[in-house]
Amino acid sequence: MLNEPFKRFISIRSKLLGAFIVVVALPTILVFYRFTAESSQLLEKEVYWANQSLMDQAVSGMNLNAEKMVKMTYMLDAQLYSSYLNKPALWNTADNQDMSTILQIQKSMLSLRDVMLDNYSFVGIVDENGDAVTTLSDFHLEAVGNIRSEPWYKIGVEKKGYPYWLRGYRIPPEWGYVEGAPNKDFLVVSRVLNGVGSVQNYGVVVIGMSMQQFFNVQPQTTAGFSELLVWDGGEYMAHLSGEREIKLAPEQMVELKQHSRTVKRLKLDGNEYLVNIAQIPQIGLSVAALLPIDEFRAQMNRSKNESLVILVLFYMIGLSVFVLLLIRFTKPLHTLIRSIMLVGKGDFKQKVPVIGNDEAAVLGSSFNGMVSRLDELIRHVSEEQRKREESHFQALQAQINPHFLFNTLNSIKLMAMLSNTNRDVSDMITALGKLMEFSMKQHTVFVTLRQELQYLELYMKLQKIRYHDDINISIHVPEELLDCTVLKFTLQPLVENCIIHGAKLPLHIWIEAERERDDLKIRVRDNGQGVSEDKMLRIQSQLKHDDAKYSGLGLLNVDRRIKLHFGSEYGLEVSTPETGGMLITATIPERREE
Repeated sequence: MLNEPFKRFISIRSKLLGAFIVVVALPTILVFYRFTAESSQLLEKEVYWANQSLMDQAVSGMNLNAEKMVKMTYMLDAQLYSSYLNKPALWNTADNQDMSTILQIQKSMLSLRDVMLDNYSFVGIVDENGDAVTTLSDFHLEAVGNIRSEPWYKIGVEKKGYPYWLRGYRIPPEWGYVEGAPNKDFLVVSRVLNGVGSVQNYGVVVIGMSMQQFFNVQPQTTAGFSELLVWDGGEYMAHLSGEREIKLAPEQMVELKQHSRTVKRLKLDGNEYLVNIAQIPQIGLSVAALLPIDEFRAQMNRSKNESLVILVLFYMIGLSVFVLLLIRFTKPLHTLIRSIMLVGKGDFKQKVPVIGNDEAAVLGSSFNGMVSRLDELIRHVSEEQRKREESHFQALQAQINPHFLFNTLNSIKLMAMLSNTNRDVSDMITALGKLMEFSMKQHTVFVTLRQELQYLELYMKLQKIRYHDDINISIHVPEELLDCTVLKFTLQPLVENCIIHGAKLPLHIWIEAERERDDLKIRVRDNGQGVSEDKMLRIQSQLKHDDAKYSGLGLLNVDRRIKLHFGSEYGLEVSTPETGGMLITATIPERREE
């Protein structure tokens, strides 16, 4: 005979548990080990290329700004050539004709600047005599001095029509300033002007955009970039403002010039960085974003720990579920063995619970058929009696009279009156009780217009108390229309919408009804502030489309109920009357209560 420890080892539970360890647990551990070994490299590449995609998008916007600036130099050349044909050697601001020409030039420059760039930019034109016209605020021509000594002027002339870019340029404060960007660094482009089809240069145009505005779009990641740098392909990388430069070693330059599909790294000041580079073709510069690897690894470790916690959690849940299922599946076998042993000792009242329709259930059913019929009948009778008592108890619970709530409200009202509490408390309880009684007693979908107005008056009584009688309602409904049937709870949401969107006190609401051919039209109008034109158009559009979603105060709900019962030609119309506020018109077929 097998000993007890050996029996446990060869039992079904032991076999299934061993299979779970071999099939589920060990593969999970191996997969997680491989994940932890390779996740660093994989996550680093994923983060790097995600950041590179963001960098490319950002630099695309920068390149677009540069293209606009260059295009603007050609447009100014074409527009202002005629203005400079008959220009005197020096502008005479005291001369009306010269001043008119200057103002016309400024107007053209401002128009193009506002259309193609923004208010953080400036435009200027300097001729060979040093005369300057700019869009700078508070510009002083006499303060510019020898403006032709500026680097953008001299190199702009030397390039003979090709654009020259200068980064980190600051406007001398005595010249003037740019609105919204005083004392800021600018990225400027200059180009010599020679007119349309002319070889004679008549000046240099300079266009500047705030560095902060030009490099406005910066990529964002979970770890975040430490800073953005500008690189011209040489041995120096510089901060956007040009104030800080980083000298690159030859091997670092080789690293940065690798193929665009290569992950690039730099070690600066003892710190290691991931470097994403994207080129601005129009300028011939590249923008480099530095991501500290330490921060990335910290983020990766946090993600790894979170993944580990989630993995362990799911593993424990799976193990728990497996053990519970294992116990559930093997418990009938243990129960059957125990019952067979008791029956062998003469206890014929033993029963095996049967769950499901598997082999264990079939075996248990066969065993239960061996017991005496008397025990089976007694069990069934006892079970039926228990079910009847339980059903009877549930039926008694379901018989709680809803009037208990009304009696409680009346008791609260009586206590409020006896304790000389504010009269409004008693009135509100009375109105609330009647509202609840109306809602619970009316089991039909349709009510008469008279009943709907009575319900509305109870609702308005509560609102008047709440708003201290600053809301008034006028009802003008002909007597012959009061017996017409309407959908229950049609008017209350419309009036509530007027109160919400009226947005002012005192507020007056008018309710009118009239017969129009075979239809009944009910109009709800208020003198409130109403809604904006855009919102009104949006509401009207939503009421016309069945698939619209509107989060308003019941308008769409009421409209859908009307269309559901009467057809798509009926429903709500919303408009703004000439007197202000909002007008809601409900159209339904005219029907009488039978």
